Amino acid sequence: MFRECNFGAAFLDIRLHKTFVMCARKWSHSNDLYLESENVAKKARLPSFLSCIEDNVHKYEEDFRYSLCNISAFDGSGLGRVPYEVFSEFLKQIKSFKQEIIQVYFTLPSSRSLESNSCMPVDELMEFIDLILENLADLTTVYLGIIDDMDPQVSAQFQALEAKLTFLKNFIPFAKLRGTADIPALLLAHFEVVTLNAAHLFYMCSVWDGKERHNPEFCSMIYEQQQKITPIDFQVYEIYMEVLRASRSSKSLHNRMMDKQILNNFNDSLISCLWELLCCSSSFMDSLKDEMQILYAGLRFLRSILREQQEKMDEQNEKIGTLLCEAGLIICLPSLNRVKEGQVSFSESTEALNCYDMLANTNIHIKHFKDQISGSSIIESLPSFHSLRAPEISKTSSHILSKGKMPIAHEVMVGLDDEAAKVIERLIWGPEQVEIVPIVGMAGLGKTTLAKKVYNDSSVICNFHIRLWCTVSQEFNMKSLLIQILCSDGKRLRMVKELKNLNEHELLHELYQRLKTKRYLVVFDDVWDIKVWNELRISFPDEKKGSRIIFTSRSSNVASQVEYGGKPHNLRPLSEKESFELLLKKVFGKEDCPQALCGIAMKIAKKCRGLPLVVVVVAGVLATIGHDILVWEEFAESLTSTMVSGTDQCKKPLELSYEHLPYHLKACLLYFAAFREDEKIGAKNLMRLWIAEGFVEKIQGKRSEVIAEEYLMDLIGRNLVMVSKSRSIGGVKTCYIHDLIFEFCKGEAASGPARI
Repeated sequence: MFRECNFGAAFLDIRLHKTFVMCARKWSHSNDLYLESENVAKKARLPSFLSCIEDNVHKYEEDFRYSLCNISAFDGSGLGRVPYEVFSEFLKQIKSFKQEIIQVYFTLPSSRSLESNSCMPVDELMEFIDLILENLADLTTVYLGIIDDMDPQVSAQFQALEAKLTFLKNFIPFAKLRGTADIPALLLAHFEVVTLNAAHLFYMCSVWDGKERHNPEFCSMIYEQQQKITPIDFQVYEIYMEVLRASRSSKSLHNRMMDKQILNNFNDSLISCLWELLCCSSSFMDSLKDEMQILYAGLRFLRSILREQQEKMDEQNEKIGTLLCEAGLIICLPSLNRVKEGQVSFSESTEALNCYDMLANTNIHIKHFKDQISGSSIIESLPSFHSLRAPEISKTSSHILSKGKMPIAHEVMVGLDDEAAKVIERLIWGPEQVEIVPIVGMAGLGKTTLAKKVYNDSSVICNFHIRLWCTVSQEFNMKSLLIQILCSDGKRLRMVKELKNLNEHELLHELYQRLKTKRYLVVFDDVWDIKVWNELRISFPDEKKGSRIIFTSRSSNVASQVEYGGKPHNLRPLSEKESFELLLKKVFGKEDCPQALCGIAMKIAKKCRGLPLVVVVVAGVLATIGHDILVWEEFAESLTSTMVSGTDQCKKPLELSYEHLPYHLKACLLYFAAFREDEKIGAKNLMRLWIAEGFVEKIQGKRSEVIAEEYLMDLIGRNLVMVSKSRSIGGVKTCYIHDLIFEFCKGEAASGPARI
């Protein structure tokens, strides 16, 4: 018997049980604790109980993975078909563990008091916080209705918890960067207690069924558990402040790229915390609001500096670190956090005056820093994001994502079969020595899409021992590029920290050892300069095993200069028929195009001049304007043939697509210009930043995270944002924008508010 089963929920349950076993083994000092369970002998000791859970989880995990790999009905959406008996038995087994797991979880925090001196190593703690944040993200994705259906106060606590865990994760690297060799044990113990209670909370949310989740007793239990996470003990804030006061710049811990990332992450957390404070309503907060808004704008300015990639800005890292310490001291003030927790409402007091003085001084220091560097050409070139803030929206505002039907978000390929066959033949049947296969074509022609199709072809996968991928772009950092290559197969993600500690020479050697004795395929996407290959080629052994390297490039000159280079594969434009087919697939999916629109659709397709990027961007607009033939004809007239000819073949379609965006989506799209070109951006982090910037409308009864996710999916549906990695349980994990769209966003953001 086969039925559809939610693999996403099953794998989430598996991970939550693995998390429990890890927590119990790490922190339980009660091995003599006896538990009763249907799955083990009565009054089993804790170690036996944990082994029983591990055995069951391992068994069903193997069953599910086998099903995913071998059942053709699996469609990639997180749903598949497995024997229902297997799925039902799994649910029965994990449900039978519920009471015992909750019982053990309740005993764990008591063994991790703030007085504990046996803290776990900092690196392990960081990984544990990462794991809990992933569990929260997956829990929200799989059980999206759980948190939304809860009491609004409980739902708000979930948002605060995610922000708090992210702050903990970012605080430790920042403190170490600023010279704090040993984080106080009291603070680390607090981090452990918070993270452990969060793990307990997420488990409880996952095991209670829908009816129980509407039970007041359940909401009360969840709220009580959240209160254990909220820092009622304000001694912790004093420790935060001690660490920040003692911070001094460290000269040797990290390289400059890592410095900027650590500073940027901590700054993002400060911005999120400050946003929470700005949303608090009290006479105390009202007296500080003007200065706090100035600080908020100042931190956003520092963010724009930290995201600037030019080396001349690296020398500012030390000054920025000092300013972030000052801002952190304010945000960690116990008095402010008492107000945030709703414990005290201040009016005129010594604390209010002290806080005001600290705010004013920090704002002056940020202004002085801005004035010192404002004359440089680098600062003048920074995109201005201060104008992108969305206006305040009333609580009764209606939220409309798009007019008409949402476009097809998944990647559709048309007209590439013959092109792919030619490239695959060169990869598999070419000479035994290493050969480079350059794929050359103008911007927007589909070079990366073709490379992906070839890279993931089953015959190619079977032919090579190892396949690696990297995106080069115009401005690249050699060390970052090497780490990207080494980690691109997903097998070394856990080693990123170790790889970052190696220098370029050591990374080149590591790559050589990785490829040695193997038949390898490596893709270099978006190559602008032969320099990158000249510096890397020493790492690519030629052992006459038929290894291949693919370059994608706009420049035929790059292809002709490459050693080992074969004849460039010049990618052709789409035919008018193929453009028409792609347009219809992107707009209508599997549905038929209305007969009345076919003629005008063909006319529009012809004007796209065979450029796939133009076709999908245009489709993104058409899919949101309904099926009114007059509207389509008006759009076709605006898309004149001269607009997609010449050197700027994609600019006008992008402008038209941008003009058709709602106000709030314009700001969200332009925000991508704050990141690096071709950067794969964490979706959760991106949405948090949108919220912190004020781009996301406030709608009563709806969580900001849900609205932000709708914004992202709308941009993906309009073919302006692309998914680079999906979560195993469904949803977007990382995303990016095409380099042409990036260039457009950068230009629009720099032009100020007039175009928004």
